[in-house]
Amino acid sequence: KKKGVAAIHFYLENQVALSPYKAPFGSVEFSKALQPKDLYEFLKEVEANLRNKGIKRIQIKNPPEAYQPVTSSLLEVLLLNLGYRILRAEISTSIAVCETKYDQKIEGWELRKLKQGKKAKLNFQEVPISLMEKVYEFIRACREERRQTLSMTLAELMRTLNFFPEKLILFGVYHGKELAAASISIRVSKRIIYNFYSGHPRKLDSLSPVVTLMQGIYSWSQKKHIELIDLGTSALQGQPNFSLLDFKLRLSGSPSAKFTFEKELN
Repeated sequence: KKKGVAAIHFYLENQVALSPYKAPFGSVEFSKALQPKDLYEFLKEVEANLRNKGIKRIQIKNPPEAYQPVTSSLLEVLLLNLGYRILRAEISTSIAVCETKYDQKIEGWELRKLKQGKKAKLNFQEVPISLMEKVYEFIRACREERRQTLSMTLAELMRTLNFFPEKLILFGVYHGKELAAASISIRVSKRIIYNFYSGHPRKLDSLSPVVTLMQGIYSWSQKKHIELIDLGTSALQGQPNFSLLDFKLRLSGSPSAKFTFEKELN
């Protein structure tokens, strides 16, 4: 019936095929109804096609396993069977959204911070997309304060917004009229939202307004019937950033593997 059941997109540069180019993940999207043998043959055809285009190396960055636990395992094994190696192994963290209230999911220390935030009258809001520049500059300043950088410039992010205006969502926590924490999130699918960038200034470390931010995003996700909040990976120069990972786990996150595969073509 000429209905697509599997697809993968590549960016070709200097005889290297990248899936994706700069995004957090690319890889193969395929129907759960697709037979493993057919997926295997599809991957072989993709490789042959790229080889014919003069490609010498293929790099495929998979999404976190939590996105699709069953199909992720199948794809990973088939890639290994086809001679791919794991170039990069990262720990991703995500929060499963259910009927349980957020304050019943988090650990004691974060619950205490949530209560402190409520006492300080921190206020969560969905921020209009027209304030993208303000939110981006706020997060950038928070990262600079901690000697961290952002992977995208404002211009690159605005281009993304122009292409996918319905996919980017802004959230903020206000202390009075001042931003205390903010998030630029991406609606990955109907069931998944990705907390792409977030931050808060050092002066508010004692309040930990990110906990209030996550409670707000969780409640927002419940109303939108979202099943998973992706908190991203926790790595520093290719190694686990354990302090960040521990914080995400205390926010009720669960760890899952995120692999980047690579294959040299002879």
